[in-house]
Amino acid sequence: MLSHIPAEDLRELYFNFPVATCLVGRDGRYIAANRAYAELIHAPLATMMGKHIAELCGDIVHAHVVRDFATFDAGESVPNHELAFFGRFYVVAVRPMRDKGAPRVEALCIALTDITEQKALESRLELANRQLSEANRQLTEAARTDALSGLWNRHALEEMLAREIGRCRRERAALSVLMIDIDHFKKYNDGYGHPAGDGALRAVSHAMAGVLKRPGDIVARYGGEEFLVVLPTTDASGALRVAGDVRDAIAALAIAHEASASGRLTVSIGVANLSAPARTATIADIRATLIDGADQALYAVKVDGGDGIRLHTPDQSVLDRRDGAAAPA
Repeated sequence: MLSHIPAEDLRELYFNFPVATCLVGRDGRYIAANRAYAELIHAPLATMMGKHIAELCGDIVHAHVVRDFATFDAGESVPNHELAFFGRFYVVAVRPMRDKGAPRVEALCIALTDITEQKALESRLELANRQLSEANRQLTEAARTDALSGLWNRHALEEMLAREIGRCRRERAALSVLMIDIDHFKKYNDGYGHPAGDGALRAVSHAMAGVLKRPGDIVARYGGEEFLVVLPTTDASGALRVAGDVRDAIAALAIAHEASASGRLTVSIGVANLSAPARTATIADIRATLIDGADQALYAVKVDGGDGIRLHTPDQSVLDRRDGAAAPA
């Protein structure tokens, strides 16, 4: 069929073909090239023939050509690949040219398809996907974060508490919780106003978060002026130390509270601990044991006037750690 097309027409078709193509001999010199290729490398087409590819395109491109000749000589193929070239991006296709019936590769036919706009679109899409992923992450975190305190909210707390209970149960490790309540907070709001109350909640939250240094420790707003701290792999004595640090950190805020006996904002803390949750116990049962125990200990502190720490023990007795003294429930 092509025999009916005049050779001059075929040459004109090749020269005007929109994809940049060239023919390079084994010596690295140009045998042929079309106008699109000449425009790509910013060289006059009339002066290109016989010039070495390294002269017009650099040693790196020449090294690619030498490598491709060696690959075809070894009976292998050269896959299409991307190339940054003269400030744009191309897909490069390389095919061997042989004399009819001869195994030796005499030249390489190289075609470069411009994909710069496609790459730019891919970059924009990649950026948009990263931004969308980050927005989704922020939305997910916002849904799990208490807006006022900045701590985990109740929903996130329940999810993480169940996870930690399951882990401590598998590993037969200790698990402790602290239930913390700001003393006489309603009176604080009544006396100083709700904006001041919100500020006090934020300050207390920040102080508690500053005490908890281990990555696995959890502090969350449980509701109102009540907070819950989860301390994985922490025994009773360790939990009491953390409770003491929390109490001291909040005392150091020195937030005035005229309705409090001490004249400042204080907290009551109930502590509950399981030394090794039974593997046969359900997560719900373990959760109830810890939360109920901490709540009972907290209630005992409140009955005693607040501003204290108590540990709920397995026999239901409560040890008073307020001011370093021990007392029965």
